[in-house]
Amino acid sequence: MDLKSYLAQVDQIFNGDGVSCDFGCSEASVSDMIAHIKEYLPAYPYCVIADWVWLDIKLEPEIQALFDIRGAKPCFIFAHKVIEDQAQRSFKSVRTTYLQEFQKNCIFLSKNTAYLLVGRGTRVSVDPQVLRSIFF
Repeated sequence: MDLKSYLAQVDQIFNGDGVSCDFGCSEASVSDMIAHIKEYLPAYPYCVIADWVWLDIKLEPEIQALFDIRGAKPCFIFAHKVIEDQAQRSFKSVRTTYLQEFQKNCIFLSKNTAYLLVGRGTRVSVDPQVLRSIFF
């Protein structure tokens, strides 16, 4: 990967220059979505996030197969703003772990947390080496 491509991908992640994405709930429906998580996903603490970027990782087929075997998808969320975190981790921003399941067009389930996406975000495809260099 050349430097120009690397910098362009980093810029998309941190400056929201990806493709506009209509996932996410409205601010008015946050309390209803939290109630849904508490009722139907009680094993998951919730984290309400905004100003988010959905990152799809570009993978070779053999690496993609490993994700498939583990039941995960090679994508995660980076959110610039944490609105509320049930686990009270004091994060101002957050990067999720890999996607396990996506529900109701706004609930991103990682292995241990239900992230509630609020508002519209952006979606970016990134190379694995970019991710390793900025999210270690």
